[in-house]
Amino acid sequence: MKVFRSVIIESPIDRVWAAVRGFDRVVDWNPGVTSARIESGSSTGVGSIRRLDIADGTVFRETLLAHSDVERFYAYDIVEGPLPCTDYVSTHRFIPITDGDMTLGIWSGEFTCDPADAQSLDTIVGDQIYRDAMRGLNDFLKAQA
Repeated sequence: MKVFRSVIIESPIDRVWAAVRGFDRVVDWNPGVTSARIESGSSTGVGSIRRLDIADGTVFRETLLAHSDVERFYAYDIVEGPLPCTDYVSTHRFIPITDGDMTLGIWSGEFTCDPADAQSLDTIVGDQIYRDAMRGLNDFLKAQA
């Protein structure tokens, strides 16, 4: 299954990337994350593992698979988490919008799931995780301006 969401972030690309480039910085801007810490590696090192504590009490452990300051993206997989899926790989990418000095945030993921869970996972992953987190990033950056 593939899930894709995009959001316009009302800040220039350099400010956006500075806020998100660290794998453990998600706690700063994602309203659903209450704690994020690197268990092994570094905040931008491929192979690093982060632990996320979520507001509903669940825990995710994720591995940083790719990271590029030049292309402004990172990719990760889920090692442990509550979602009813397997083989989860996600990419969070940022592209400059030159008309207005804003940024396009793109978050996509692919995973395997039971077809009966597909609609629910599209809502949970696509809306509640990807879209809502990027809206939180936009709010965070506006508050910092």
